[in-house]
Amino acid sequence: MKTGKPIVETEGAVRVLSKAGGVLAVGFTLLFHQGVYATPGVTPEELKQLGTTLTPWGSEIAGNKDGTIPAYTGGVKPPAGANPSDKIPLDPYADDKAVVTITSANMAQYADKLTPGTQALLKRWPDYKVNIYPTRRGYPQMSAERAQGSIKNAGNPDCKTTDDGVGLRGCWAGTPFPIPKSGYQAMWNALTHEQTEYELRMQSWIVDAGGNRTMTNEAIQQSDYPFWDPKETPYAGAAENYYRFLNKTFAPARDAGQKTIVWYPAEFDRKDQRIWAYTTGQRRTRLAPEFTYDTPSAALSGALNYDELGLFAGRMDRFDFKLAGRKEMYVPVNQYRMLTHTPEQVLGKQFINPDVTRWELRRVWLVEATRKEGKRHIAAKRRFFIDEDSWSILTSESEDDAGKLFRVGQSNGWPQYNRNETGAAGNMDYSNTTYDLSKGQYLLASFIDPATGWAKQVKRFPDYTFRAESMAGTGVR
Repeated sequence: MKTGKPIVETEGAVRVLSKAGGVLAVGFTLLFHQGVYATPGVTPEELKQLGTTLTPWGSEIAGNKDGTIPAYTGGVKPPAGANPSDKIPLDPYADDKAVVTITSANMAQYADKLTPGTQALLKRWPDYKVNIYPTRRGYPQMSAERAQGSIKNAGNPDCKTTDDGVGLRGCWAGTPFPIPKSGYQAMWNALTHEQTEYELRMQSWIVDAGGNRTMTNEAIQQSDYPFWDPKETPYAGAAENYYRFLNKTFAPARDAGQKTIVWYPAEFDRKDQRIWAYTTGQRRTRLAPEFTYDTPSAALSGALNYDELGLFAGRMDRFDFKLAGRKEMYVPVNQYRMLTHTPEQVLGKQFINPDVTRWELRRVWLVEATRKEGKRHIAAKRRFFIDEDSWSILTSESEDDAGKLFRVGQSNGWPQYNRNETGAAGNMDYSNTTYDLSKGQYLLASFIDPATGWAKQVKRFPDYTFRAESMAGTGVR
């Protein structure tokens, strides 16, 4: 297979052969000539699909049979007037019109493509609706280096999870499991999915059962993704962690100056998640091991648990994760529209204003999680719907011990149409909405107020940015 050619269509599929700027099967033929064997569970025949019928990171290149999901042709392009230095990205799909609106009145005819959580929201509120737009497969094609990394992972027998699925081994600088064989593999793809390093100024809002809005937190967050940096030593130093972030709070006034650093290790079976909290009243930094699993986040008024950040975060040792297959579902994606609306325009009394959100028909992987016997968690079962293109979790659901659905999570992310100087891009999906059906309230986490907030794409921050010593040294109260 040669490189350096544009994307070309062949027999209803798109064969990605781009080198500059692109996806492709760079090194694909070379890998087989070197006699590389597939990741456990992946056959050589399946491996050959990467870069031909599948993108190097594992999504189906062809559209669906009836044309409602188009072929993948390289992802979103910068719209006219866009600038890499923009604090808030422009909407490349601003001219799109909804093709159908689903309400409680007509939901039955679309039920096979609606998640149980979406159906629950439609049934609960007669004026809740889901606006379906044309499917835009906006996830940006990976750089050649990152695409090759994904193919190498798929062809590397040492790229695997531990037997219990909790730890990651041998995978690096690409999608770990482009052809997932287990729920744990799919979840690891989601946890490590490609994102750009960023700095956010964001707010979180809770709307109670009476429709009252309260801003629970305003902060600046800085992120780091060592897993995607080929210059790092895999699984050592900063790269012990697939993701790190620093959160600096400046509102409400009582919390101003508080800081939190979080490390998520790849070898979760051997290493603990590390969280440090700087408290202004005590003027010291302490380890906070309790900020895990289903512990409610005080900064978010207890409306979101720590393992619900980004719809799922942390160690996977309290549930059995089963891969239930790939399905066509209506899910929230490409949420550029929300970035241009104020909190007053977004936050309805019972749910997010449906007219500022965008839903599409997408192929998603469904992972079903069942709590292990003897383990403690408020959820007995959880479901995760993961986008095949970006590996982002687009929506999640939790059931209690009685089998009753009590939480529904929705992503408010969007694809980055510019790569930064380190080649990073991917899907920005830090923000989400969580509906608590038992309390009748919802939380909008990490919302960017267009008047004051930003989502700046940046280079990797220096390592000391994410060190507890640095956080303690810069405390101001």
